[in-house]
Amino acid sequence: MADQHLTTPEEIRTQRLLLRKPREGDGALVYARYATDPEVRRFLLFPPPKGPEDSEAFIARCLQVWEEGSAFPYAIERLEDGLFLGMVEIRMEGFKADIGYVLARDAWGQGYGSEAARAVVEWALDQAGIYRVAAFCDVENPASARVMEKVGMQYEGLLKRFIIHPNTSSEPRDVLLYAITK
Repeated sequence: MADQHLTTPEEIRTQRLLLRKPREGDGALVYARYATDPEVRRFLLFPPPKGPEDSEAFIARCLQVWEEGSAFPYAIERLEDGLFLGMVEIRMEGFKADIGYVLARDAWGQGYGSEAARAVVEWALDQAGIYRVAAFCDVENPASARVMEKVGMQYEGLLKRFIIHPNTSSEPRDVLLYAITK
C-alpha cells in the first residue's frame, strides 16, 4: 500500500543520467535495447517477450504500479545523448523498499547501474518513513552484487532456492541479499 506522505519525483538527474517515469512507447525501447538479448535477460524475472507488444504491456504495468504508489520504475537515459540504457525500479512496502535494475549490454561496466541505483536508494532513504532498502541477485551474477556494494549496501546473506529466473532455470535459485539502512 502506498504511503500518502511520499513525494516521488517523476525525474531524477544524476551526473550522467536522467531517470524518468516511463511513458507510452517506451516498450519499443525496452524491446530493442535489452528485452531480446539473452545475456541481459539471463537473470530477469520474466520470460523473453514474444514480440514488441509484450514490452509495451510491461510499460503499461510500470505505469499502473506508479499510479498505485506500490513501485516506481524509472527509464534510465544517458544525459549526453538521450540514449535509453535500461530501467531501475524501487518497490515500496511500508517502512522498507527494494530495488531492481537492468541495463542494455552496451551500457555494462561503465558505472551506470551504480549511478542509477544510488539515486533511487538515496531518494528512498531521504523519505521519513523508509528505513531499509534491499536488493538481491543470483549467485552467478557478480556484476549485480558489485552494483549493490558500490551503492553502500551490505551483504546480509544467502537465500537458498529463493527465486526462479525463468531464462536460466525452471527451478528456484539461490540469491545474495544486500541492504542498506538508516
